Amino acid sequence: MWNNKGVVPKCEHLHIHDWKEMINVLEGLRSTYNDIKKDLPPEQLHNKIILETPRLILREMTQNDYPALAAILQDEQTMYAYEGAFSDTETQDWLDKQLARYKNDGFGLWAVVLKTSGEMIGQTGISWQDVEGERVPEIGYLFNCAHWHKGYATEAAIACKEYAFNTLGFKEIFSIVRSTNIASKDVAIRNGMIIRNRIVRHFRGVDMPHFVLSVTNPPRLLKMEEFFDTQAPAYDEYMLNNVAGLSEGYVELAKHIPIGTEALLDLGCGTGLELEEVFKRFPDVHVTGIDLTQTMLDKLAEKYPDKHIKLICGSYLSYDFGSEQYDCVISFETLHHFTHEQKTALYGNLVKALKPGGRYVEGDYMVETQEREDELFAQKAAYHAVQNIKDGEIYHFDTPCTVENQITIFLQAGFTIAKKVWRNGNTTIIIGQK
Repeated sequence: MWNNKGVVPKCEHLHIHDWKEMINVLEGLRSTYNDIKKDLPPEQLHNKIILETPRLILREMTQNDYPALAAILQDEQTMYAYEGAFSDTETQDWLDKQLARYKNDGFGLWAVVLKTSGEMIGQTGISWQDVEGERVPEIGYLFNCAHWHKGYATEAAIACKEYAFNTLGFKEIFSIVRSTNIASKDVAIRNGMIIRNRIVRHFRGVDMPHFVLSVTNPPRLLKMEEFFDTQAPAYDEYMLNNVAGLSEGYVELAKHIPIGTEALLDLGCGTGLELEEVFKRFPDVHVTGIDLTQTMLDKLAEKYPDKHIKLICGSYLSYDFGSEQYDCVISFETLHHFTHEQKTALYGNLVKALKPGGRYVEGDYMVETQEREDELFAQKAAYHAVQNIKDGEIYHFDTPCTVENQITIFLQAGFTIAKKVWRNGNTTIIIGQK
């Protein structure tokens, strides 16, 4: 029934009289197929499907995929993060490496195929990588530029993460992304990853800074200072390129600082992104900045060596700012990690620290609905329960409030006036007047 090419020819005279005979025939067919399959080259076998998503199939590549792979690896725009297109030899070496990974590791970079057309549009998968002497599993992705900005990389990467956790049993999965490759870093972040480290890789004679991102299973919250310490190397770039309304928000925040301000308190000042616009309006203002992370404060000090800045490494939730010390207090994208009660206590201290008639200008992430706020606080409580986080310990998790709740907290804390003055996306500015 089988020819020498491993193909089943047409059978017109196969007669089966009962179910036992049918089982025997099927068992014979399977045994014969398995024997022949051992001797077949990979390109004569069906490609092994690993994963499916709503739009994509992820399968092992074979030598037959060389033309489609070459269309990806030999395209200058697609390969900009690799310092240019691959040669024929480099492309074949790349394919050979994946085939070896399938055999030796059980995984590698897989072909990503559109369900609608069967076209191979990219690669996504898992491979072992070395990070400063440690062997870690990495999710990698590389798509033909004709298929960028359609969500395929994120869709495939999320599927690989679930496969890594649920099938392969990894407790942590990584993505290692060149620092200039913002789109790939965004995919990793949408895959639940955070920046853990910054390394330099050497490729084609070029030193290439890379970010090391990862996500754990189950996800593990980091202490606030630990989280921002890991984010410091890429913080400015990420915030400016990924948070809707941020750049415009810095300009808007500076507009609402009262004319004549001489003493300014900056809560959660981080690397001082907001201070650039502040110093444009108030070049001689005396700034007191407070942040949990010394790494962030060091970057701020490097940016503004000639300004009047006093930096405090500590928690603004517990720090004593004194009485009637400041003309204005500002904060930007820092308060959306805390409870109503924590904010009420903090705002009460700010009212005390402001001079008569002083102003607090808060720019922050705020949500549209109470339902979304409640959902995020519930998620945070669940994480705290899993990790046995004690009351009062500060771990990083976003719990933004609604605009209405923020205004209510302002008034409860003692501000006489509280109102929203600007909003772009979820970035919102509220001012409170003493």
